[in-house]
Parts: sequence; C-alpha cells; structure tokens
Amino acid sequence: MNERGTVRRGLRVGLLMACVPGLPWAALALAVAAVEWLRGGDLQLAARDVRYGLTLAGGSVSAGLLMGLVLAGGLTVASRVSSRGWVPALAGALLGASVFPAEVLVVALGTDAAYLPVGVTLLAWPVLTVVAAAHSADVVGRTRSRTWLWTPGPLGRMRRGAHR
Repeated sequence: MNERGTVRRGLRVGLLMACVPGLPWAALALAVAAVEWLRGGDLQLAARDVRYGLTLAGGSVSAGLLMGLVLAGGLTVASRVSSRGWVPALAGALLGASVFPAEVLVVALGTDAAYLPVGVTLLAWPVLTVVAAAHSADVVGRTRSRTWLWTPGPLGRMRRGAHR
C-alpha cells in the first residue's frame, strides 16, 4: 500500500469536505467588503468583512488539511485491521463525521456565529459524511473509481517529465 498516495488522496477529500461549506461564505464576506470599500461606506465594516473572509478561507483550508490527515490515518489503520469491503466506508463515515465540527467552528468564528451560515454548515454535515464514506475506498487505494483523487497534480506531472 502506498501511504504517500493515501495521505495525498485523504488531503484532497478533506479539503473538499471543508471548502465546500466554508469558501462560499468567505467569498461572500470578501464581496461585501469590496462593496463597502468601493461605495465609500464605513471602512471599519469593510475591514471586519475582510477579516471574516480571510478567517473563513484560511480556517477552511486548515480544517480541510486536518480532516484529510485524520481521514488518511484512520482509514490506513482501518484497512490494516480488516479487509472487508464495508470497513473503509464505515471508518470513513465515522472519521468524516467526527472531524467535521472543525469546519463548523471555523464558520462560526468567521461569521460571528450567524445563524444562516452555521445552520447551512450543520446541514452539510451528514452530506459530507457520506462523501467521506463514498471516497474512503479510493483514499486507501482499494479502488480507482474516483479519477480526480488519482490524477497527479502539477508537481507529480513535473517529476515524471510530462511538464511540456
């Protein structure tokens, strides 16, 4: 089993799980800050919205990296414990559900616990738990059904000499 590939694929799933609910709110906060600044409104409000946007973007990426590392590590251990086909899916669901509160916390911090963003993020929790379960076999390398997890990034292509 290729642990480096497992970590890379786990990080991709973790970033997906964290950035789907967090980055739209970051983009909205930065757009509101731009509107405040361009129309000459309260610059303190614009600065606050920039801070919210950066907190949401940076926090979502950080939470995604944490989720990916936990997912990759947990799935590696689970795949070594049992070779049954449903074990990675169950482990992925449990791990995904247990680390997703990090993203809920990021959204709460980046929006001053506003009801709508936190509520939408909470509604995304079960959906993204299913995403973690569905991608778990690919993360540990048992299947190759999700090609976006297996496609090497630009650095991987450069190492193999395909950077023309």
